[in-house]
Amino acid sequence: MARNLIQICNEAISDLPAHPITGLDDQRKEARECSRHLNGVVADLLDEHDFDFARRRVALASVANAREGEWGYAYRLPDAIVSPIKLVRDYSANSVGLVVTPIYYWPGVDLGLLGYAPIDYEIADNTLFTNLDEAILEYSVDALEPNKWPPLFAQAVIRLLAARIYRPILGEKADTGEWRVKQQAAAYAAAEARASDLNRRPRERKEHVSEAERARGGGILWRR
Repeated sequence: MARNLIQICNEAISDLPAHPITGLDDQRKEARECSRHLNGVVADLLDEHDFDFARRRVALASVANAREGEWGYAYRLPDAIVSPIKLVRDYSANSVGLVVTPIYYWPGVDLGLLGYAPIDYEIADNTLFTNLDEAILEYSVDALEPNKWPPLFAQAVIRLLAARIYRPILGEKADTGEWRVKQQAAAYAAAEARASDLNRRPRERKEHVSEAERARGGGILWRR
């Protein structure tokens, strides 16, 4: 079930316990602490893992290159970007026919020669510098839209928010042991959210191939 921000905050507050709120502009302590910590909670979870629901891809727009001696191209960053993930080559119909994902390859193949190696870049003054022409950027966006959150991500936000606001709201009534329990619950919920995201769409990976398998020419590797 999709939740709004007030429902997210009230589920966190109910774990303290404390009084529910009617809005983030409520003048009570519960609303002030939720408003103070909510953005940071979401940002921290997204910083720990690139969740699919917060990922976007866009063809970057070229701008004047102020670092021609260092990089071949310069691009303007997207307005909604929170953090870059990776640059992606534009494998169009006019390319050599390579498929971006999934990629099947044999052990020992130089992936750099085939164009699969990570692409270097540098960011400064809201500009991305790289040697890649017609660059496509995969990046994360601000995700303060709980109606779009997967259920386990929402639970991770609730548990982490509860741990963050526990001491500020309860003050002298806060119990250190209970606070640690809430921290552990938050860490577990975050790990579950990351695992669920990975299970739905595995990230790039390179499986280990033994020397015996290499000698036999077996062990096709897969990365996504």
